[in-house]
Amino acid sequence: MIPVWPADLPQRFRAADSSFGFGDGRLRTPMDAGPPKVRRRFSAVVKPVTLSWRGSEDDVARFERFFEEEIAGGSLPFFLPDPRRDGRPLLTDDGVVLLDDQGRPLLNTAWWLCLFGETVPTQIPVTGLLMQVNMQLAVLP
Repeated sequence: MIPVWPADLPQRFRAADSSFGFGDGRLRTPMDAGPPKVRRRFSAVVKPVTLSWRGSEDDVARFERFFEEEIAGGSLPFFLPDPRRDGRPLLTDDGVVLLDDQGRPLLNTAWWLCLFGETVPTQIPVTGLLMQVNMQLAVLP
């Protein structure tokens, strides 16, 4: 069973400190003259993502338990709600929110299968008991 990002940890991340990269599956071959030849080497590539969130010391302790125990020090994959798409309303082509039969908006459900990136998460004290956690992830295809 693949672990899931804990529901008691922040589900929204700080946009100002986050970045979403494209995976690079290209192969560049240098030529004798002119630009290199570029072609697709892989069709399924890992996408680099940097996310940041703020929480209390209790939140950070819960995160540490998730990292150390549930995903074995960051070595196991886990599911994380896609911070760009999960929970957002579905829209028609005209931008109108789709509603169910009771008039409630239909919400998108989107998940990532992730691994922690090359560096382990860092914690930065912000104010008093508030901490900021920065983490690099690799979103798997």
